[in-house]
Amino acid sequence: MATDPLILVRAVHFAATLLAAGTTIFISAVAEPAAGKPGLATLRHQLIVLVWLALTVAVVAGGVWLVLLASDILGSSISDICLHGGAWQVLTDTRFGQVWCTRLALALLLALVLPWRATRWLQITIVAAFLGLLALVGHAGATPGPAGDLHLVSDVLHLLAAGAWLGGLPAFAFFLWQAGRGTGRARDAATVRVVDRFSRLGVLSVGILLASGLVNSWSLLNGPRDLIASDYGHLVALKIALFGAMVAIAAVNKFYLTPRLPKAAALRALRRNSLAEICLGLCVLVFVAVLGTQPPGTHVHAASTGIPLDAAFVHIHDQEVMADVTIEPGRAGRTDVTIRVSREDFSSYPAKDVRLTLDPPSAGAQTIDRAATKQADGSWLVNDLTLTHAGIWTAKVIVRPVAGAPLVLDAPVVIGR
Repeated sequence: MATDPLILVRAVHFAATLLAAGTTIFISAVAEPAAGKPGLATLRHQLIVLVWLALTVAVVAGGVWLVLLASDILGSSISDICLHGGAWQVLTDTRFGQVWCTRLALALLLALVLPWRATRWLQITIVAAFLGLLALVGHAGATPGPAGDLHLVSDVLHLLAAGAWLGGLPAFAFFLWQAGRGTGRARDAATVRVVDRFSRLGVLSVGILLASGLVNSWSLLNGPRDLIASDYGHLVALKIALFGAMVAIAAVNKFYLTPRLPKAAALRALRRNSLAEICLGLCVLVFVAVLGTQPPGTHVHAASTGIPLDAAFVHIHDQEVMADVTIEPGRAGRTDVTIRVSREDFSSYPAKDVRLTLDPPSAGAQTIDRAATKQADGSWLVNDLTLTHAGIWTAKVIVRPVAGAPLVLDAPVVIGR
C-alpha cells in the first residue's frame, strides 16, 4: 500500500487542487476585502502565479492518475495504456473520465479569469466546482440512494471547507511573511483585518469539517468499533488525530496570538504556527489519498460464490438490493452471465424477474438487452451472449420485486480481448 504510486499521485493532486482553490479564495474573499486593492497589488500578482503553478501540477497529476486508473481497470501495463489508447477509453466511458474533462475545463477557465478582479465571484464559483467535483470520484460518488445523496452533499461541503482553510494556509503564511517585512500604521491595521477575516473563515470551515466529517464517518464506517478493528478505521482515526492537532494550533492562533497583533513577536509566532498547520495538513492529505484506495467498512461485500479466474465480475449495491454479476468468460465473444441478487445481509432477495442490459464501449455498437432466467440455486442466468468489443461496458441490472417499482443497479465492467 505504501509503495502504490496512485497514493502519491492522489496526494499531489489533492494538495495542488486545495492550494489553487484556497489561494483563490484567500485573494478574493479575505485579503482584498480586508486590506483593500491598492496595497495588495504585488501580493496579488505573486499569488496568481502560485495559483497557475498549482493548477498546472493538479492537471499533470490528474493525467497521471487517469493513466494509472486505466492501467488498473484494463489490466494492462502503463506503456500499453499510453501506446494503445486505453486512457481514452476510461476518459470517455467512465464517470471518472467525464469528471476529469469537466475539471480540466474549469482549471483552464480559472487560469484565464484570475487576472481580472471584477470576476472574483466567478473565480470563487469556479474553484467551488473544481473542488466539489472531486466528491463524484470518491466513495461518496459510489454510494447509491438517499443516503448516497446525503453523503455526496456532505463530501462536497467537506472539500469546500478544506479548500478554504487548509488550501488557504500557504497564501496566509506568505501574507504574514510579507507583513513582517513592512512597517507603518496602515500596514499594521491591514494585517490585523486580514488575520481576523481569515480566522473567522477558519472557524466556519472547522465547523463544516466537523459536521461533514461526522456524516462521512457514519456513511463509511459500520460503527465506532471500526476505528480500532479495521485498517480503514485506523487511517480515519489517524486523520482525526491530525485534524485535532490542527484545530488546537488554530485555537492558539485565534485566541492567544491574534489579539496581540500587530506586535512583531505575535506575527512571527502566527507565521510559525501556520507553517506547522500546513505540515500537518499535508499529512492529512496523504491519509486521504490512502483512504481513497481502500474499501470502507460499509462498502465491503464479498462475492457470494467463488469467482472463476477467466470471468469478469462486478458487485453492485443499493439500499434495498445487491447484485453480483459474473460474466464468464470475461472477454469479447460468446459468454454467459450469472446474476445473484440479495439483501444487504446476503439473504435472498424475492425478485419477480431480473433483466440485464450491457452498454458497449463504442457508441456505434449495439446494446444487449436480455431477460434472465431463474435457476434452481436462486441465481439468474443470461446465456449465449455475444460481446462484440473489448473495453469498459456498463452492466445494468433491473430487478422487479414482487411489489413496488423496479430497482435499477448499474456499474462499469471490463471485458478483455
